[in-house]
Amino acid sequence: MNIVSVRIQNFRGIKRLDLKLGRVTILIGENNTGKTSVLDALRLALYHLGSRRAIFNEMDFHLPDENATPSSAKPISIEILFSDQYDEPWDKELQISLNRAKILQIDDVGTNRVHLRLTCEYDQATREFAHQWSFLDQGKIELSKARNDGIQILREELQYYYLSALRDASRHFDAKGPFWRPFLKDSQLSQDKKSEIEERLKEVNNLIVSSHASFNQVKDQLHQLQSLIPLGSEDPVSIEAVPSRTFEILSKAEIQIGAITGAKIPLALHGEGTQSLAVLMLFFAFLESREGGTSILALEEPEAHLHPSAIRMFWKLVQNFANQRLISTHSGELIAETNVGDIRRLARTSDGIKAFHIRNDLLSPEETNKFNYHIRRTRGELLFARCWLLVEGQTEIWVYEAAARACGLDLHKEGVRLVEFQHSGINIMVKTANSLGIAWYCVGDSDKQREKVEPTLRRGLDGAKEEDRYTFPYPNIEIHLLKNGFEDVYSRYMPKQNLEKITKNRDDPEYWGEYYEHYPNRSKTKAAADIALEWTRSNARKVTPEIRSVLDKAISLARGDQID
Repeated sequence: MNIVSVRIQNFRGIKRLDLKLGRVTILIGENNTGKTSVLDALRLALYHLGSRRAIFNEMDFHLPDENATPSSAKPISIEILFSDQYDEPWDKELQISLNRAKILQIDDVGTNRVHLRLTCEYDQATREFAHQWSFLDQGKIELSKARNDGIQILREELQYYYLSALRDASRHFDAKGPFWRPFLKDSQLSQDKKSEIEERLKEVNNLIVSSHASFNQVKDQLHQLQSLIPLGSEDPVSIEAVPSRTFEILSKAEIQIGAITGAKIPLALHGEGTQSLAVLMLFFAFLESREGGTSILALEEPEAHLHPSAIRMFWKLVQNFANQRLISTHSGELIAETNVGDIRRLARTSDGIKAFHIRNDLLSPEETNKFNYHIRRTRGELLFARCWLLVEGQTEIWVYEAAARACGLDLHKEGVRLVEFQHSGINIMVKTANSLGIAWYCVGDSDKQREKVEPTLRRGLDGAKEEDRYTFPYPNIEIHLLKNGFEDVYSRYMPKQNLEKITKNRDDPEYWGEYYEHYPNRSKTKAAADIALEWTRSNARKVTPEIRSVLDKAISLARGDQID
């Protein structure tokens, strides 16, 4: 019983969000784009299925402005659509139960569906927040004949397990911790085994107490209590150096992990990374011990405190989990291990928070391989950007990064990432950016390359204006820099014999084009690196208006200034 879609309305920072979920769903996006809210909305709806107690509090309501109050806010609504899959249909017994409860729906292609809705709003009469559970038909109309036992069926079938990013090992491995407590229960011990264990514990305790002579002094003094207050036995004072009952000793069980020296040290004394990973392992051990029904695993930022290598190893555990998985992350390493079709990017738009994803049929197999190689596996962090500044090659990477620093522009802070498209192909980058809701701006050379690139850029406008998506401000970056005062840098790597081959005069408009034709290819990036170093050491005085304009446009797009 998988969740195939969720609609969240008026919940915390989310005004309305429609989100499609797969067997594996990876949520990415900037801070405060609703990733945690999505996980919490599902937790509140599924963990508290059918509860009559208060589920939401005042701060769970979406407050659109500073004057809004929870009592006047629009109702919270969380709709969850469950469906079976063609390769994993619901068993007949479950279908019969759902149908008997009058909540089972079957769509046009024969897929079984159950549509659950949870709402909450302020009741003016009772002055309390009232919530209501209901089931919907395919037209999203409430099923008036749905029976109350529908909730009970879902409660027995579904288990939603959520682990937040704040993984405190001392809390999770406490005897009352929800994932550690089940392993401490002694219900599997037979009465004979319990008696045997407790008898041996008693022997160990007596040996310790008898070997510690000073204990007798304490016992003698405490025996005098009997003359002052009534006590319950002839020998009322005993010392327990070791717990004598199995449930007591199990409640004190703790995890110790070997240090590099070989010494066993309590988990709480290890580093944050080890503690975090241990909690994750405990979580998976707990999940493996569960039997029956459908488990939905929700993890918030599993990469917290983990080394990149540990993140990739941990992902293998996630993949081995058979049921549905929903994970929020900021990790490029985790993205590198993920199918790109499983990624859902949450982003703020003028219409509120929206979810974007790449359709399975968007990229051809060849395009998918290129995207995986050039972006996902090597530069997964690009998927977290607000805007891609698409450039042709390595020279532009050097030049534009340095020019931004010289101008006092922080591209990382603005969410702008420079992306080379020469090897991966401009078509892949444009289609991917549009699908993920990432703004993009392309700067290219106004030469023969423009004839190949511009048609693709036009097809990828997706409603935007040409001036907000691409520009060809110069013949190429090298000629542009040569014309604007950087001949001295390029001359460092220009062989004298190549210089002598130039036939044009310096005042000829075609001089720099011919200069570039005779310039060694292997030295272009060296010159670009020198220019970048010069800008790093000085200021924006030599940054050309054309380059500054490109940077300003990319930053403007990242801020959403041109997004409708």
